[in-house]
Amino acid sequence: MYQALYRKYRPRFFRDVAGQEHITSVLSKEVAEGTFGHAYLFTGSRGIGKTTCAKILAKAVNCPNEKDGEPCGECEICRGIDEGSLLDITEMDAASNRNIDDIRDLRSEANFTPAVAKYRVYIIDEAHMLTKEAANALLKIMEEPPEHVIFILATTEVHRLPATILSRCMRFDYRRMPPEVIAERVKFVCKMERIAIEDEAALLVGKLADGGMRDALSLLDICRSSDEVITVDTVSRCAGLAGREYLFELTDKIAEKNVAEVLGAVDRLYEGSADVSRICDELINHFRSLMIVSCTKDASAILKVLPGEMLRIEKQAKAISQPEIFYAISVLQDTLVKMAKSASKRLEFELALVKLCSPALSQSNEALLARIERLESELNLLKARGAAPAAPAPQIKNTEESPAPVYESVPEEPKPTPKAEAASAAEQEFAQWEDVIELIGKKNRMLFSFLSGSKAYLVGGRVLIDSPNEFFIGYMQKNDDSRELIKNVITEVCGTRYGIGPYKKTEKKPEDDPLAALAKRAQEMGIKEL
Repeated sequence: MYQALYRKYRPRFFRDVAGQEHITSVLSKEVAEGTFGHAYLFTGSRGIGKTTCAKILAKAVNCPNEKDGEPCGECEICRGIDEGSLLDITEMDAASNRNIDDIRDLRSEANFTPAVAKYRVYIIDEAHMLTKEAANALLKIMEEPPEHVIFILATTEVHRLPATILSRCMRFDYRRMPPEVIAERVKFVCKMERIAIEDEAALLVGKLADGGMRDALSLLDICRSSDEVITVDTVSRCAGLAGREYLFELTDKIAEKNVAEVLGAVDRLYEGSADVSRICDELINHFRSLMIVSCTKDASAILKVLPGEMLRIEKQAKAISQPEIFYAISVLQDTLVKMAKSASKRLEFELALVKLCSPALSQSNEALLARIERLESELNLLKARGAAPAAPAPQIKNTEESPAPVYESVPEEPKPTPKAEAASAAEQEFAQWEDVIELIGKKNRMLFSFLSGSKAYLVGGRVLIDSPNEFFIGYMQKNDDSRELIKNVITEVCGTRYGIGPYKKTEKKPEDDPLAALAKRAQEMGIKEL
């Protein structure tokens, strides 16, 4: 019968375990010096060597020919452990044997001395699956174990184990393996099996394995039966990906806000039997790469991308602003969660992409920041072309068709004429407003960004806020906590409790409004509205 590659090439010595040298060196030294403990806890993600090291440790402590902490691998005990026939070594799956009766049987058996080996070794895999009663029963024998018993617990979710068990084990945290380390092991296995593989394909296998050697060799097992020479296309096809090109295509169309092209690309991927959940996950990682490139000077030290991809990622990162990248990651992550519960994963993914192309459809903070960033870019473009007026561009305020909102209900007072209101407000400018903004910046960075560059006026027992940010009024209407924070900070700064509201400047006639002329000029130049 054919033996899977991950089983055939499972390490049998500490020196063969790749990527976990910080653990194997300690374990082999403890065995060599005879200072090993009675209980170990191996934690980490799947397929990175926890159970493998547990079996090697069981061989090393029992091997009569042990040398420098390594088992010989040839004696009867070593062969028996490798074959799973040695009764003194018990490997128990806690996901299946998780009840108190299973642990009681283990405790009864542990009291007997080993039949062949020197130590009885109990390897409990997925230890976090034990019931509360079973964990308490195991704790009893771990507190006072027989001298001939060693426990090795392996888990992917260490936070679910009781603290009482954690405190009685020597804990070792296994790391995810870098793609380069996995790629080297994949190429070694291919050499032994006489499989032709390209270097870039081996690296892609390492990336898709997400730090796990077992997943990498399982994927290699599929690829070997697909083509005579394993290429990047072979790996992509066998992993359920429609090639790496689709990530750049989707990102370009999202940056262009081209909804039709984006949905068309998704349709082609879906017709090709691509898994939309996997596409969404890969797109999240792609935007993560764009984020790292836009935030760091040397992204190559962090990103593990295929050769030739870094230049394309850098080019895309320059074309998309940071707020748009953050917004995309937020939307896609929420979508990935919804997909697990949705009857139509494709629909959820398409909705997410439409949102990315049209931030105006979302009222989230990330969407607002993305729209603000895009607006500023368009205005800067106008200035560069000489279309903007010499004076600072006036802010968009609500007109009669969209009445200026108020933040809270206040007694209605006779409304002064626009000129009288503006003059009255100017005479009573709130002198401590800069101190208020500075204190808000320490408590809420989002609110601080909306208030940056604003002024405030004291009118009739209320503080009227004049913010240059056009989204400020809408933001305040929907955020009770932000309104309360502003009032509390004002009270803290000046010792008086004031109400708050928007400050409305004197409206200009449409024919005299430079913004109307600016908008008309932008339309003539072909700049789209946001």
